[in-house]
Amino acid sequence: MLTVSRHGVDLRFDTTGFAETPYVYRPLLNDAVYEEPFLAHVRSLDRAGVYIDVGAHLGTHTLWFAALCPATHVHAFEPVGRFAEVVRRNVAANGLTGRVTVHQTGLSDQPGQATNLLSPEHQLGFTAEPTAAREDFPVTRLDRIRLGGPVAVIKLDVEGMEAAVLRGASRILSRHRPVVYAEAHDADAVADITQALAPYGYRHTGRVFNASPTYEFVAPARRPGDRLRPLWRRLPAGLRRAVRQAVRRADRTLRRGRRAG
Repeated sequence: MLTVSRHGVDLRFDTTGFAETPYVYRPLLNDAVYEEPFLAHVRSLDRAGVYIDVGAHLGTHTLWFAALCPATHVHAFEPVGRFAEVVRRNVAANGLTGRVTVHQTGLSDQPGQATNLLSPEHQLGFTAEPTAAREDFPVTRLDRIRLGGPVAVIKLDVEGMEAAVLRGASRILSRHRPVVYAEAHDADAVADITQALAPYGYRHTGRVFNASPTYEFVAPARRPGDRLRPLWRRLPAGLRRAVRQAVRRADRTLRRGRRAG
């Protein structure tokens, strides 16, 4: 077991079964947490609500969100079986079982099945001489998951599938406006993520974290009527025109009444 203490809280990381220290655990050997400046920034926002960790890997970020942020609940998505099992052990070791749900599934914009070829780098720590490994797993949309409350933060690190995950979270993005942290390795990936978030008014804040670049996106504050806007767009065009005309007629009548008074 590796342990670090932050803000009066001990974070415990299970090392059972590892042939060597995994790369995301190595900072723990020097009393640091993997990508800690990024995690410290998320904590500084003090956003209460549900936190979503997509691509949880071994759960370093999941534990930080659950133990050190005002998260009402954390949903950790990790489709790789051996990784998901480590996340579960870490959650249990920190007494966070009631505050974290581990989903052994992938996320995208369409449900189905997917196959992942895990590189030797991703196997590091599980065997002395890691080799590539193939794993099949189910995939669903984030909007189909029961999350238990308004979403405050979404973190995505899913090897180029970030935009697809966001396209499958339209309801959450529209209603909850969480801060989004998405990894993107090149300009095309940033453009895809930006395009996926654009319908909800999101913009890139200019902040970029971590060696594998992670971009921060925020949405504008909700305006009156925003909650009804998706319902309005679903109405037939003819009905929308009729409503607008009725509103304009009522407005003209009201103005005439004021002038006459």
